[in-house]
Amino acid sequence: MAKKENSAFHLKKFRPENGKTYVRKTRLYPTFLYNQLDKWLKSMSRNGWHIVHCSTFFFWFEKGETKTKEYFTYGLSTQEGKYNLLLRHPSLEKLYGLRKDKSKINRNKAKSYQIVEIDQEKIDVENDVGYRELIDDRNRLYTRYLIRNISILSTIVSFLIALLVFF
Repeated sequence: MAKKENSAFHLKKFRPENGKTYVRKTRLYPTFLYNQLDKWLKSMSRNGWHIVHCSTFFFWFEKGETKTKEYFTYGLSTQEGKYNLLLRHPSLEKLYGLRKDKSKINRNKAKSYQIVEIDQEKIDVENDVGYRELIDDRNRLYTRYLIRNISILSTIVSFLIALLVFF
């Protein structure tokens, strides 16, 4: 019988380094709240916890020096043409992200969404017009996606209610 591993880091793609301190947080951030996710990750980095891996509900942080890092999150599960941010901004990771050898999270390839650590030496996140437009575009895009899904869901619920009433 195989030995069952009892570890919070039992993942194929993430291997913690010896001597480092890690913490796992559980959160749910739907696409229309990615702006809040970016702010939470920035806040964690200010407290010395830097994101190194993520999955749909879990975020793993490594303890390090206290510094403010900037993050940008976008969805991978919304691959339908007009809701796909990478179709609109195909080189966003190259333009704004730190190189993969400089950022552990930029090596991560989650299935539901991608978090990019922004290279603050390359751009001024507060004043770079292209970056601000990227954030605005993401927020508008995912808000439209939410509205579309709510309208589809309300149509289905209305149809089911009508079926119950007539039968």
